[in-house]
Parts: sequence; C-alpha cells; structure tokens
Amino acid sequence: MNMSKKIFLDKNENPYKPSKNIIKELERFDIASLKFFPEYSPKKLDEEMSKYFNIETDNIISVNGMYEAFACIINSYDKHKIFLLEPYRDLYTKILLYYKMHYDIIKANEDYNISLKKNMKNNNSIIIASNPNAETGLFINIKEIEEFLKHYEGIYIIDESYINFAGESAIKLINEYQNLIIIRSIAHSHSISGLNINFIISNSKNIENMSTLRQKYGINKIFETIAIASVRDEKTAYKNIFDIVLERERLDTILSKEGFIVVPSRANFILIKHVNKTSNYIYDELIKRNIVVKKYDNDNILTDFLRITVSTHKINNILINELRDIVSN
Repeated sequence: MNMSKKIFLDKNENPYKPSKNIIKELERFDIASLKFFPEYSPKKLDEEMSKYFNIETDNIISVNGMYEAFACIINSYDKHKIFLLEPYRDLYTKILLYYKMHYDIIKANEDYNISLKKNMKNNNSIIIASNPNAETGLFINIKEIEEFLKHYEGIYIIDESYINFAGESAIKLINEYQNLIIIRSIAHSHSISGLNINFIISNSKNIENMSTLRQKYGINKIFETIAIASVRDEKTAYKNIFDIVLERERLDTILSKEGFIVVPSRANFILIKHVNKTSNYIYDELIKRNIVVKKYDNDNILTDFLRITVSTHKINNILINELRDIVSN
C-alpha cells in the first residue's frame, strides 16, 4: 500500500484536536491589546497552571519551551556538573550544546531501565532525567524517586512532559525536597505542541532564583490565552488521553503477536524492535510507504529500536498493516 500523503509518527504529537474552548476565547480576545507588549512574565498563566497542578503560585513559572527551562535552571547552578540519565532526549544534548554546557552520561541498565541507586553524585551535580522516559516510555514510581532524593544532595531535574499518560507526578515532593525541580508540559496531553510552552515547578526559593533568569516577554498574549483555555477544558484532554492510552495498549498487544518486542510504555508512544528484521530495514520500508517514525544513531543505546507515536485508531491500523507486510517479506 503506497500512500501519497506522509504520516508523521516521529514527534509524539497528539493526533486529536485541541479544545474548542480555544476558539471561543480567541473570539473574545481584545485585539486592541495587541498594540501593547505582554507582561514581562505571564502572571495569568502562572496562576492558572498553579491551580491545574494544585500548587502555590510561588511554586511555578511558565517559560518559552525547553530551551528557556534549561537556561533558567542550569544557570541558577552554574558551578554544578551536569549528568544526563540514559536513555535521554536528543533535545537535551542540543540545548546543552547550544548553551556550550558540558555534560556526562550516566549509563542505563541492560534492560534500558534507570537504577536511581547507582546514580549517587556529589552535592555539586545536576542530574537530568525524564519520567516517563521520553525515549522508552518506562516509568519510575514516586516511591523510588523519593527514596533516591533522601540520599542525593545534588539537583535532580525531572522532565515530566508525558506524565499525563502515565501515573503519579513527583510534584507532591517539591516542598519536602529542596533539590527537586520538575519540568512539566501540556503540549502532548492537550494537543498544543505548537505553543511550545513549559512549566518549571519547585520550592518557592528555587523558583524565585530561577524567575530572575526568565526571558522577558517570553510568552505572548495569544499563546497565554490558548493555554489557559486548554487547561480549563479537562473533559477534552481526559478523553484524548484515554483514547491514546487505549490505542497504545492495542498496538502493544497486536505488534507483540507479530514478532515485535514492545517496551512497556507509559507515554504516548511505543518503542519496538523485531526479532528478525533490523530497525534500519523496517525504517526504510516505512519511509517508502510514506510513514515516518523515529530511529536512533548507531552509537545510541536504543539503536536496535524504533519509536512510534500512538495515533488515531485509523492511522494505527494503517501502521499495523504496513508493519505486517514488511516483516512478512
């Protein structure tokens, strides 16, 4: 089956439409206000998101994407040594390279899982991780995170961009552990990746220090309006998340029967490899069929795998049929 229109399953974007509330709010938007600059910092969005996350307003700042999040956090601890927990997002290395920041890698276990007990570093270290892991979808429960924080004196940054598809957030620990910083997103859960907005969450002292490094006019008025409208419509977000989780489990079940090893994901994507066909072969065959998934470089721990975004039932069926055809030849 040769499709003329490309299907992109490589960026973990939500396939469903965002809230209709966005249209209503934009219709009410004061166009005349665009004559003026936005606030230095998006106070309305900070307040709305503090309600959404059930935290105080002095525990959060809204920032312009992951680049600004890293800049605010890491520049607050400029004498600390940076460690990335493997497997890590390509984005992390791109950001650190952009800011000319050196980093070291903490290797993952052979099963691609993260053992926090092995990651004890001195108090001048920063460990950056994602939960669920942004490449594998594997999830670390909050008890394991808390046990690690009891013994770790450095700064622990958790990117929870996919937590809405997974389980319990570590946000409840921010006031108990002064070295915990969480980066959150509603891009994937609320179908607004196009806004590129992130949220830094930590204890009030950390937030106060990081807020001084925040980009002025970083989030414009229209983006702020869209984000607020999105989080106020939890019904749409919950439905879309629920549908993605159901499709994720369906893909896992079906592809496992087709000879694929599927890593148990708690995000909005799956990580797969076939017992007989190489990832490069499957990737190239999918490209011929206009389906784009994510593959990894040869030196990456996940080089044998492909990461595939969970899409709609219809698109997932197309993917399943193409994969069946590819591995049967």
